[in-house]
Amino acid sequence: MRKYLLLLLMSTLFMAPVAYAHTMDKSTLFTDVPETDANIQDIMVLHSIGLLGYNGKDMALNPTDNLSRKDFAGWVGGFFGLEGATVDELAQAAQKEDYVSSLEGDITYKEINTALFHHKLELANPDATMTKQEYIAFLIEHLTFDMGGHTLMQMGGFAEGPTGTIEDVVTGDQTGIIIDGKTYMLSGHPRIFADSTDAKSWVGQQLERSIFTTAADHHHGHDGGQEESHGDHAEGHSDSHEHEASATDEATLQYVQISTTQVVKEDTKEMESSNATPREEQQAAASDDTTSNSNTVWMIAILAVLAAIFVIVFVKRKK
Repeated sequence: MRKYLLLLLMSTLFMAPVAYAHTMDKSTLFTDVPETDANIQDIMVLHSIGLLGYNGKDMALNPTDNLSRKDFAGWVGGFFGLEGATVDELAQAAQKEDYVSSLEGDITYKEINTALFHHKLELANPDATMTKQEYIAFLIEHLTFDMGGHTLMQMGGFAEGPTGTIEDVVTGDQTGIIIDGKTYMLSGHPRIFADSTDAKSWVGQQLERSIFTTAADHHHGHDGGQEESHGDHAEGHSDSHEHEASATDEATLQYVQISTTQVVKEDTKEMESSNATPREEQQAAASDDTTSNSNTVWMIAILAVLAAIFVIVFVKRKK
């Protein structure tokens, strides 16, 4: 009896959709940021590279609140791979490295310019504080600003990844996507902007944007452009969803942004259907019937197999 029940359980597992652990998508990022938020892509990009995180207490962003020096310092500590396993520890490490002068009060544009941009930005109101919404817009605007041969993303060990049509996916212990015949593996904690986190559903869709993370490209320092290379990625956030690379230092995808190309194709198909001739509509209906019949046959076959298993079990128990 146990043998047959085990076989039945295994058959259901094989029919389950492919998934992978530690994925964060647009619906699970912050408790107070809906996936329909106008800035959700910007939020996901900054979260994926570690410049936007949690406060160590909950998973709320509170976007209209002012950004505190402590929260900023904690995120910067994770971004640059400083020592620390909690937001408090990372904030203290960032203060020790002079990214912030204090952990009290709210951060200003001038302090962010010093900590992240080597004083290179020209600011209209340097002493002004900002909300988290304004911080997000400010960083997105200057994420690729050239600071004399490197950008903010590069300082954190990140780079823009591939784009194009996803031809196939790799599943198993790790997930990968194939574009132009080349395989790109996802990191252990990727951020996914897509209609589904089921990798198999991405085949045929467009990868609009992706971001690589590597293990050996951390740079930090904000004194006249001097930088110190850091090869190790520390545990960046208390939620344990920090950016990471593989043990082999091979670049992996930390952020994946997939369009809804297939949905557009379906809309196009409906449009074509509305302009079809009666004969074409009849052929399309016949094709749909064939598909439906095929699905029905498969369902009947599965039910027949299950029924046979139960009959065998019942007969054996009766003997």
